[in-house]
Amino acid sequence: MSADAATSSARVLVVDDDLAICTAYVEILGAHGFAVSTAGSRADALAEIDRLGGLVDVLVLDISLPDADGADLARDIAERIGQRPTLYVSGWTEEFWNLSSAPGRWRVMRKPIPIPELLAAIDWLASGDGRQPS
Repeated sequence: MSADAATSSARVLVVDDDLAICTAYVEILGAHGFAVSTAGSRADALAEIDRLGGLVDVLVLDISLPDADGADLARDIAERIGQRPTLYVSGWTEEFWNLSSAPGRWRVMRKPIPIPELLAAIDWLASGDGRQPS
């Protein structure tokens, strides 16, 4: 299987309290071949992880959720199913991001994310390739 085929069949969990963002990610990532599930909070995300039986390849986590910090949620998920590559997203400026204790392989991007950059980041996270996209 080629790297493109492997990444495009990846399962992505998007966790964002903005329903419009979740809907946009479902449409964008789904059109690129990813299987996408969504949740609007930490509690919903953990329930979705359980519903999916832990079958998640990549996480897309809002840094600021109503009931958790994105890095805290990533740790909660890692405790349940192991670390997953994670794209952290935020509408805040970089000075508010503190991901020094975030587990595993990750990237962080500021919303709104141009579609080509979003796809490149998810492809990179799903592929396990050591070279980060520019």
